[in-house]
Amino acid sequence: MGIMLQENGPLSSLDKPDVPCSLYMKELQGFLSRVMSDYFRQFQCVDFIYDSTESIAQRAIELFLRHASLLRPLGEGGKMRLAADFAQMEMAVAPLCRRVSDLGKPYRMLRSFRPLLFQTSELIASSPAVGDLIPYSTVLHFLFTRAPPELKSPHQRAEWSIARYSQWLDNHPSERDRLALIRGALEAYVQLVRARQGKEFAPMYPIMLQLLQRATSGAQGPKA
Repeated sequence: MGIMLQENGPLSSLDKPDVPCSLYMKELQGFLSRVMSDYFRQFQCVDFIYDSTESIAQRAIELFLRHASLLRPLGEGGKMRLAADFAQMEMAVAPLCRRVSDLGKPYRMLRSFRPLLFQTSELIASSPAVGDLIPYSTVLHFLFTRAPPELKSPHQRAEWSIARYSQWLDNHPSERDRLALIRGALEAYVQLVRARQGKEFAPMYPIMLQLLQRATSGAQGPKA
């Protein structure tokens, strides 16, 4: 998924508007299709195979959503291409399951996250899907992408690569741990502004702070 950052990040509203989806998505679709046709479809025990491959599809969706929420910067052209990738992701994992809708929560998260790409930050923070279906931490990661560079994402503050941060998220599935790291990034931004004797924060900061407070006062929430 690392190539996702290179392909979608800096696109402007006029960059390659005719590209239906990203190259990595086309490669993923081809790879999964070949795996199923070359290795799995020769077996007769179809139900057993799907019971195994559906978990692979769920994991693929979860990683896609994770990396989609970490894309930074994300221009208007990047949003359009990413929206196309969301739709193509369903086609990519289709060979791994009987029906994509059988994938449960990951599938519902995929469907619920896509509309957020084009909503205002205020609407995103108030979406009923946030916290209930989409983890607070995932949405907060996405809101970082709309913030000024001074408001660094957790991995940027820690000077970690995306790959290392993704591994950290795998090792810390608890929302409590993830939100603590996000809180640290927000607090670091506050300290930066005060050190510069700034008189106001970026408009995104109070939105994120309010969402973080709601997240930490509620239940632990789902993983992503």
